[in-house]
Amino acid sequence: MGAVLGLCSAAQLACCCGSTACSLCCSACPSCRNSTSSRIMYALMLLLGTIAACITLSPGLENVLKKVPFCSNGTGSYLPNSVVFDCDKAVGYLAVYRICFILTCFFALMALIMIGVKSSRDPRSGIQNGSGAPISDPIPEFWGIKYLLVIGGIIGAFFIPEGTFGITWMYFGMIGGFGFIIIQLILIVDFAHSWAKAWVGNYEETESKGWYFALIGITLLNYALSITGVVLLYVFFTKAS
Repeated sequence: MGAVLGLCSAAQLACCCGSTACSLCCSACPSCRNSTSSRIMYALMLLLGTIAACITLSPGLENVLKKVPFCSNGTGSYLPNSVVFDCDKAVGYLAVYRICFILTCFFALMALIMIGVKSSRDPRSGIQNGSGAPISDPIPEFWGIKYLLVIGGIIGAFFIPEGTFGITWMYFGMIGGFGFIIIQLILIVDFAHSWAKAWVGNYEETESKGWYFALIGITLLNYALSITGVVLLYVFFTKAS
């Protein structure tokens, strides 16, 4: 399954490069549908955004950027003032805010476009994940445009004046993060309930104690992981400073 999903993702990346690459690579994975590959590509987009945000928090990145010629506050600026850039704005928590701001705007735009779309037969579904046909059908899905739109937006976000951007987006992040955690808790509780219900049902049908002990073992394992996580958080994030 992992190989199939990986192949689908690679094929979608190839679709960004042109119709010829699309025709050659998309035919390699006929069992993968556009809706599945779209989930992979959107997850990849979020993963790349997260990696970029983590890189901007790297402690030594600011000193490295100061050696780049186009930094106005660098040590090797050889370009006119009209093309230089304050590289202090490219690192730290404000850089993370700018990256997350563009990703939020992109997915909010996609959500607005998809209002009222209930099936892959809707004409607008092609904007989200193509025609709904198997990925072997080389229909363009605008992935190149989507990724370029996000990348261009992130670059442009670094030119937004600092002003009240940081404090304003901080409140958006706090509210959005709170809502995200609540939704995740609901999903996790529902998943755990469905998991327990399924294994209890198997135990009642087969009368095999293996299911019973497996459920107890998984429960104890999750408790152990939770307690370990709390202890580690206490050890590493409750310093005197």
